Amino acid sequence: MLLCFLIKMRNLPSKNLIELLDVSSLRKCMILKRLNRFVVEALAENKVIKLNIRNSGRLQKLLVKDFQALYKPKQFGKTSGYLIAIRVNDDYAIVDTNFQMTLWELLIDKELLPWLKGFKIKQRNVRLGESLVDYLLEKNDIRLLVEIKSATHVEDSIAMYPDAPTRRGRRHIDELAKLASRGFKTAVYFIAAHPHAKAFRIYREVDDELYQIALKAIRNGVDLKATKMFVTKNLKAMALTTPLPIIWH
Repeated sequence: MLLCFLIKMRNLPSKNLIELLDVSSLRKCMILKRLNRFVVEALAENKVIKLNIRNSGRLQKLLVKDFQALYKPKQFGKTSGYLIAIRVNDDYAIVDTNFQMTLWELLIDKELLPWLKGFKIKQRNVRLGESLVDYLLEKNDIRLLVEIKSATHVEDSIAMYPDAPTRRGRRHIDELAKLASRGFKTAVYFIAAHPHAKAFRIYREVDDELYQIALKAIRNGVDLKATKMFVTKNLKAMALTTPLPIIWH
């Protein structure tokens, strides 16, 4: 059954794929090595530079020596800029979570996601128990708490979250599930920021506890969806306005 689904998935049309942003101001570089969780070493214009990584994932399939990448320069600080995206064949996977959020906010502001049409961003970084939830959205008298999670790990065209065990991710989803059980409207939206992504699933093999919490969240009424975005070889940030299929097994 899963095999049949994957065969169909490979032939999904790329309709509803829209251009959100021109990113030609980004500069090109080549990955050399990851120095630590927050910094990568890269080669740009024949110089070795250090770039900040704003992504807590392992990124093992993307932070590979000699992979081409895009970065945003900065004038001050100990590093030369921020690593934004990494080339995968012709296009780029977006690894910078801040940039992912920027694109997601554009989708909201332009009302391009049908299931969130009419909602506006009321507040960012909402305090919820021990956590900060990314957004409070509002439409008329409806309020929706939203947590965004980055999914850049892809296997067989399936984007997966997480790529490493995440206590923080478990806590976020669990708290939203508890709120949903009390009647609050809550959502977890995964950003499949990879050009090859055609579906999404929780990476159960990496974090089974999170998988179980996600199942509980759905039963409690939390809205789980996955949105695809990436950067083209022509340096255009693209997004799919229809959600990706979610696989549960």
